[in-house]
Amino acid sequence: MRFARVAVIAAGIGLAGYGVVLLITALSPSLLLALAVWLAAVVVVHDAILAPAMSALRARWWRDAGDRAQVVSAVGQIAFVTGAVLSLFVLPEIWVQGRGSANPTILVGDYALRLVIVWAAVALVVLVTWRICRRRSATERG
Repeated sequence: MRFARVAVIAAGIGLAGYGVVLLITALSPSLLLALAVWLAAVVVVHDAILAPAMSALRARWWRDAGDRAQVVSAVGQIAFVTGAVLSLFVLPEIWVQGRGSANPTILVGDYALRLVIVWAAVALVVLVTWRICRRRSATERG
């Protein structure tokens, strides 16, 4: 077990080092700066928006919550995190697409519309789950 752990750690360090070398050799300083800004923005968005929003949702939904409310809360949390992570990946593409490109064959999709559709689907899943759990709770109460 110890050998396997050391091997996995060594492989991880080696791959991370290879990734750093590729970043430094393949990207210009301006692109490295843009990458650093994007990574910092991801941390800020997570810590300033996503984590507090999830805590607020959890506090609101789990207060005096039965099993069904906890199911809705779990589905809501999973849906919100899924939508947020997808947004973090798609928003840079939308930004670059709006800026324009010298190569018209890249970024040809309608990413903004697709992101709106994903968020609508996320909201629909949560609302349907909430409605089903609410209806079952009402029928159980009589």
